[in-house]
Amino acid sequence: MLQNYVKIAVRNLFRNKAYSLINIMGLSLGVACCLLLTLYIQDEYNYDRHHQRLEDLYRITTLINFDKGQDKMGTTSPPIAMTLWDEIPEIESAARVLNPPGESLCLIQHEDKLFYETDGLIADSTLFEIFTYEFIEGNPKRSLVNPNSVVISDKMARKLFGNEPALNQVIKISQGNTADYKVTGVFKSSANSHLHANFFTSMTSAGGMAEYISKDPEATGEWAGQNFVPAYVKLVPGHNRQEVVRKMNEVLTKYGAEDMKAIGLYKELGLEPVEDIYLKSDIGKSPRISYIYVIASIAIFILLIACINFMNLSTAKATRRAAEIGIRKVMGALRSSLISQILGEAMVIVLLSILISVVLVQTSLPYFNEVTGKNISFQTDNFFYFIGALAVIAIITGLVAGSYPAFYLSSFQPAQVLKGKFSMTNASGLLRRSLVIFQFMIAITLVCGMIIISRQLKYMQEKDLGFDSHAKLVIPMRTKEAKGQHEAFKQQLEKNSDILAVSATEYLPGSTVWSDMMFYSEGGNMDNAILHRRNLVDFGYPEMMNIKIIAGRSFTNNRAVESNRKVIVNRTSTKKLGITPEDIVGQHIYFDWQGKKYDYEVIGVMEDYHQQSLKEAINPMMFEMSRDSSRYSYVVATVNTSHLSETIAQVEKNWKSLVSDTPFEYSFLDEDLREQYEEDQKVSSIITSFTVMAMLISCLGLYGLSSFMAERRFKEIGVRKVMGASVNQILGLMSTEFVKLVLIAFVLAVPLAWYTMDQWLQGFAYRITVGPAVFLLAGAGALLIALLTVSYESLRAAGINPVDTLRNE
Repeated sequence: MLQNYVKIAVRNLFRNKAYSLINIMGLSLGVACCLLLTLYIQDEYNYDRHHQRLEDLYRITTLINFDKGQDKMGTTSPPIAMTLWDEIPEIESAARVLNPPGESLCLIQHEDKLFYETDGLIADSTLFEIFTYEFIEGNPKRSLVNPNSVVISDKMARKLFGNEPALNQVIKISQGNTADYKVTGVFKSSANSHLHANFFTSMTSAGGMAEYISKDPEATGEWAGQNFVPAYVKLVPGHNRQEVVRKMNEVLTKYGAEDMKAIGLYKELGLEPVEDIYLKSDIGKSPRISYIYVIASIAIFILLIACINFMNLSTAKATRRAAEIGIRKVMGALRSSLISQILGEAMVIVLLSILISVVLVQTSLPYFNEVTGKNISFQTDNFFYFIGALAVIAIITGLVAGSYPAFYLSSFQPAQVLKGKFSMTNASGLLRRSLVIFQFMIAITLVCGMIIISRQLKYMQEKDLGFDSHAKLVIPMRTKEAKGQHEAFKQQLEKNSDILAVSATEYLPGSTVWSDMMFYSEGGNMDNAILHRRNLVDFGYPEMMNIKIIAGRSFTNNRAVESNRKVIVNRTSTKKLGITPEDIVGQHIYFDWQGKKYDYEVIGVMEDYHQQSLKEAINPMMFEMSRDSSRYSYVVATVNTSHLSETIAQVEKNWKSLVSDTPFEYSFLDEDLREQYEEDQKVSSIITSFTVMAMLISCLGLYGLSSFMAERRFKEIGVRKVMGASVNQILGLMSTEFVKLVLIAFVLAVPLAWYTMDQWLQGFAYRITVGPAVFLLAGAGALLIALLTVSYESLRAAGINPVDTLRNE
């Protein structure tokens, strides 16, 4: 019996080669797309899963409440984490780990090797009690205890020492300050962690940010401000999270109530599970999990579309198997055995499709990794996941794709079939039309999403940011030696005729300004103070960046005068303070700190500009001119792009003549700004690529239905041709029904697409307005594709000789 079923399945495949090919191709593409997106989702969910006792690990969060709003951060003040550990029994361990503000790259030197390294973090010695890192060399419990200790990744170890042991080697690191560090450990790199690190230096090290956090009274005694330090805790098993949070805030009140009252803000501490940070955290960004939901939905819909194709193509050719089913029933075949046979035939096609899809996945992985920025491959850690996903997809696809044809074909009445009175029921036709409507509803929704996402990204790239980023050459000053040569380097650049302007800043546009303080105007106090971001800029910076001064004046070249607490504020600052730009010029604004009142004179008001990405609202901002020119982190120059290579070569020569021990590097501001939206661009590429695939697979399903419709109406078309109907009239007749289906799908897709994309756009403070044109464009595109798809089968049906269609054998 089984052998007979297999033979019939194979014969049916070869008897209907074209439809078998379409079935297998559609399912293969659908399964391959689903597998690729499943691997992507698995990789996303794999972040931070390698840590032991993950359910007990938390990041301390800070919710700041002030007069005009709230600000939630994944950081806190320097002394908080360690004091909480001392005073709360449920906290088993605590650690602070900091990426020093303004130190995105650190200079590494060992013998003749000199290079910049990213993600150099400062950490407490307890870090490896909380997080699980696989150590290749050294003891994780002791590796960061001693001052000037460093733990490096295996990749960094290979760059520095090749295959030689790294333990106890001494390297020079410039991390705010330059010092020698002893390598006390080497850990295996892990890409799937929210805590990106190539090396960790000990918090007890001398100099720089480490010494400031651990020893400087300004930081160690500050409980209200200085909220820039990420901190983590490990709680005892079986803990009560809410109870721990309550105790944390009691400790905060105990030590920080006076400080908070003095500066006019009030904080609440919280705990965020480490397992939620990468995907679900909403601190500083939209939760990444929303992207996962979108991608998972696309995977499911593509697989459903592929299954719908199979059902449509199977039932479209049902008339060819009606006699076979009728004879089998007459010969005594039970309906259950017929269902098993037809489901088995479906599984044959599914298994063939699965095998082909695996080849497609393996072939397309390099391109997929390039689009997504991932490094997914078939390895031991995801092999069983992949096999499991493959098995689940195979079973579901086989059952979903084969169930309707099996139950439908097995329901044929043998008497009607063998008498030639068999006809397709209206119910089956309604279901097939409903499935095609569903296909195109999803396809149109995806097309709408693709258009809206691309327009939002284009809007962000083209929107006037309030400053000019064109032809801005950025030279980072990453070491103390480099910063000390700021004035001399600037003078050298100004002598170059291809450099049109030179200035400097502490924070570039596109980056977070970590320096902030609460200011209030005359007659106010810290209870109604406004949080301002403070950026140190050099003379000529507003003019070079084309940031418009709308009231008052800009800075002059007299550093001694201008650095004496004179500031330029933005328009948002004046709105929050309740003073017009014209009236605030010449006034003083104040902040209180540790019992002392500080006043700043407002000399000018600048127009608002986007210091951060368009996902963030514009905050009150102020510019100050630094008394010490070595405080600037970046030199920025406007260059003549006509001689760009020569200009950069000359700038490098100037650099090397002044800073011989620090490698020269540069970037262009407009390119740096585009990197802000890299994640959104990747998601856009995924949606675009798989929307095209969904539309392609939908067209295969539509072709299946058009084939069925043409086959069912061959005799009708023959009669119409005999009565004088033209090919165009018949083509219009055949196309009308499909136009109706697409229009129904369009009506259903519009509200779904609008709601979905409106939720996505909520993650941007500045976004496009979604008008009807987007939906009309997507609907028109779907309609055009549908007409092109059905035209072949319709033309073939219209071109058949009516003698052939009307003749009875």
